[in-house]
Amino acid sequence: MKKQTSYFNRKLLLISIIFLFIISCTKKENKQEPTTPTPSTPTPSIISMTPRTGTVDTELTITGENFGNNSGDVKVTFDSKNANITSFSPQSIKVKAPTGFSDAWVSVRVSVVNETSNKMDFFYINTTPPLIKTMSTSCFYNSTVVITGENFSSIKEDNIVKFGTVSGTVVAATSTSLKVKTPNLGDFTTVSVTVNSSGRPSNAKSIDVDLDQNKIATYDWLSTTTKPGIIYKTGQFSLFGEVQRRIYILDASLNTSNTMGIGFSTTNASTTAMCTNYNAVAGINAGYFPFGGASDKDPYIRIDGNEVQSGHLNVSQIFTNSALIINNNVATIRKFTETHKNLNQVAAAISVVEANNIIVCGPMLITSDKIEDLDMGASHNYSQTSRTGLGVTADGKRVFMVVVDTGGGVTGVTTLQLAKILQALGAVNAMNLDGGGSSTMFVEGQGASGRVNFPSGGTYQRPVRSVIYIK
Repeated sequence: MKKQTSYFNRKLLLISIIFLFIISCTKKENKQEPTTPTPSTPTPSIISMTPRTGTVDTELTITGENFGNNSGDVKVTFDSKNANITSFSPQSIKVKAPTGFSDAWVSVRVSVVNETSNKMDFFYINTTPPLIKTMSTSCFYNSTVVITGENFSSIKEDNIVKFGTVSGTVVAATSTSLKVKTPNLGDFTTVSVTVNSSGRPSNAKSIDVDLDQNKIATYDWLSTTTKPGIIYKTGQFSLFGEVQRRIYILDASLNTSNTMGIGFSTTNASTTAMCTNYNAVAGINAGYFPFGGASDKDPYIRIDGNEVQSGHLNVSQIFTNSALIINNNVATIRKFTETHKNLNQVAAAISVVEANNIIVCGPMLITSDKIEDLDMGASHNYSQTSRTGLGVTADGKRVFMVVVDTGGGVTGVTTLQLAKILQALGAVNAMNLDGGGSSTMFVEGQGASGRVNFPSGGTYQRPVRSVIYIK
């Protein structure tokens, strides 16, 4: 019995030792060693950078916050290119602009470890001198001269374009093209044009000055405001030689107060009578119509979505290759490029949605600020006679209506000369309308019951079939 008790006690002791060992090991496994927290990197921030423009190797000073304490942790990038850091502090870094950019904006950022700052833009100036390759052949006051070449600044203000010693106004710029408004060049017939881009001078190219267009663009017209946005102008002076010309102009801005329309009469009526019937404040005669022994060349006419005249077929393109379209009080002049003689049908096919109002006439005088290559061998074009023409600006919100008289001590103009008048006034697209004895302008409150001219210097006002008016 004693032996059994002794054995039992020894066994119990062994079990207790094993139990205590297991508990001891478990406590050691559960005991976690203390860890040191990893500090987070604050996001760097650029506050200022000078200079903001320069060339390769320009030294920039970048000031800001949280740039760190170790320059080895810092990168400065220009887009994706790393810059060479020349000086470092936690609030200021100096770098040199890396290679690989020219005439371009790049984004500069500071990175510290894995944190990246906001960006600031730096412009790389092109150091290669600009080169003028081609240029418009002629200019006049306020005309747009297009210069093509290389190494211009794409920032228009960084290009100085001089016509002789007088600066023009750059209105658009790319690295290969400039559009420049011509200054007043007085009596110069030709000048040298140069471009200075960011201090880099170009070669020089000569450009002719169209003295007649310059005279029109700078002439001191006798002007009257018919209503806000509608200006009536007139003048008589020597033009296209020593010959006297008498010109009448309606300069109209289309807006909610000034609307443009097409008037039509199946029985024919004078321009003044038709404009008055449409409650217009100003207007001119419009399309061709048979008169006396004249050939039939009625134009296609649509008013407020309704066709009022289908127009004749087999009509020479000289009378039908353009159309005035009025849609939502915006005026456009379209040139028809089809080669056949049934252009009235082409006009009729234009949808009402695109052209709620339309009238065909011709010839087209100016397309996209370029005077058409007019057939000056055709008598209709070369005769110096009374003319009616209409031009519009690129946005279609400004309209120029022109009538030129003949007789009574003045001489009319050719279609080319009419085109030059309209272009000098500011028209980007323009067309010829019916001329000769039909050329008449109406201005409310002016002349004789609104009639301001007689094309032959007499007293007879020819009845016409259509007008273009502003009210």
